[in-house]
Amino acid sequence: MGKWPKAIFYDSKNTLFDWSTVWVKASSLIVERYKADLDAAKFKETWHKFLIAENHRIAFSEYKDFTYALRQSLDCTFKYYNIPGSPDDVQFMLDLWDEVEPFPDVVPALKRQKEMVKILIFSNVETRYLEMMVSKLDGFEPDFVGTMEMARACKPSPRAYYWVLKKTSLDVKDVLYCARPQWDVQGAIACGMVTVWLNRAGEDLDGVEPDYEVRDLHELTDIVEANIRLGK
Repeated sequence: MGKWPKAIFYDSKNTLFDWSTVWVKASSLIVERYKADLDAAKFKETWHKFLIAENHRIAFSEYKDFTYALRQSLDCTFKYYNIPGSPDDVQFMLDLWDEVEPFPDVVPALKRQKEMVKILIFSNVETRYLEMMVSKLDGFEPDFVGTMEMARACKPSPRAYYWVLKKTSLDVKDVLYCARPQWDVQGAIACGMVTVWLNRAGEDLDGVEPDYEVRDLHELTDIVEANIRLGK
């Protein structure tokens, strides 16, 4: 069989980068603007649920940029809470994007992993936003960086996962897929990939089980090292 895996295929937002913290900050600014009697974290949680629904709709229909999905889901959140906001208020989030930082375990783990395998990153965002996040990796350079904007497809559509494999000349059996969102892991499972659920928050599993579950990327490094030793 040879060395396995040949690459780790990563999601970005909330997997490698702490996007939610900045999202709560943006939600706080929005709630404050409209003087809504609502906790910012609750507003963000609802916005997030609407975003997942809109993202999944777009994944299997006509392509739209991530900002479109973010705007539409924000508009739904305003209507849900009867807040007289505008989809244009998405700018609060976009203006804060450069504050998104990697989780503390990410850079050291990625550097160690790249000594053994290729590192691929794909994100359901416009290219400029992923570039902002990757620039925070303390000089670390992934072997491949791709976005829904480049692929004209977003996860969990199989087209997005397979686009990355085609671009990197890898096969489904060559990679280990890692993400924090359960729906993303399950999308990779549907494509036939071996998967790792990065359960940073200690959530309960809802749906198809991944091959592995880890709490941080150092645990994933251990899995990769163990599999490479077995393949020698």
